[in-house]
Amino acid sequence: MQFPEEAEIVSKLVLEAADRIFSIYGTDFHVMEKSKGDPLTEADIQANEIIAGGIRQILKDKVYSEEDTNFSHSSYQGERVWILDPIDGTREFVAKNPEFAISLGLYEKGKLSFGIVMNPANGEFFWGMEGKGASYQILKHPYIENSIDWENPFHLPKRDPSEITKILVSVSESKAGLYKNLNYGKEYTFESKGSIAYKLALVAVGKYPMTVSLRPKNDWDVAGGLAILRASLGKDLEIRSGKDYEFLTSKLGIGLLAGESKTVQDFWEKFKTSLQSSVRDRW
Repeated sequence: MQFPEEAEIVSKLVLEAADRIFSIYGTDFHVMEKSKGDPLTEADIQANEIIAGGIRQILKDKVYSEEDTNFSHSSYQGERVWILDPIDGTREFVAKNPEFAISLGLYEKGKLSFGIVMNPANGEFFWGMEGKGASYQILKHPYIENSIDWENPFHLPKRDPSEITKILVSVSESKAGLYKNLNYGKEYTFESKGSIAYKLALVAVGKYPMTVSLRPKNDWDVAGGLAILRASLGKDLEIRSGKDYEFLTSKLGIGLLAGESKTVQDFWEKFKTSLQSSVRDRW
């Protein structure tokens, strides 16, 4: 990736999309369904057109997005691919819960090299670049008028091991009772938040030490957040396999554990059996 030139190009597309999402968020917008329980709004569609359309037009790259079908795993030949979810957490968007995010990750040479996650509801902008680190800014609306600071990335801060570990978990998974019978001891506590992309970004910049999900994940759900996490030298595991999360394999990842490297490793060693027996193959 040409950094920061291409980062600047895609960030402007993300900021433009964030402005569009923000303008729709405050209205009485129409909600459709792609399938039962899977909402779709005009904000998803318009943000996808701005970001995916812009990348294809300006950079001439492939885009693998939740909201279109222009990408085929069978035809993937190792080219670089931008993996996009124009709104991760559409349920939160519909419910007016400000815990949703745009998620964009660049996959090239067999790995994630760059990622952006942005929350249009509150202006939080996260980015990470392999070999450079990750960073975080709070932008003001209109977002397109903001400049991103690409010169001051940082790595995850060291955490006091005596602190209680706050584990971010899914709102929907919590409501479904997936954590009700899991006991990880007094040193760990659960906190529910919406979008997995947003949770990963918060973890990646050290706002929380770890997040866990017990349900399947599509590439577009996690590419942006995991790119930022890996850039900040964090650790992630697909729970079913116990291996680093893989991309563009046409298979869903089953469960996800991600966060500060030592925290993840310690938690995995203690609770591997419990985690693997608790994951769900379906939503």
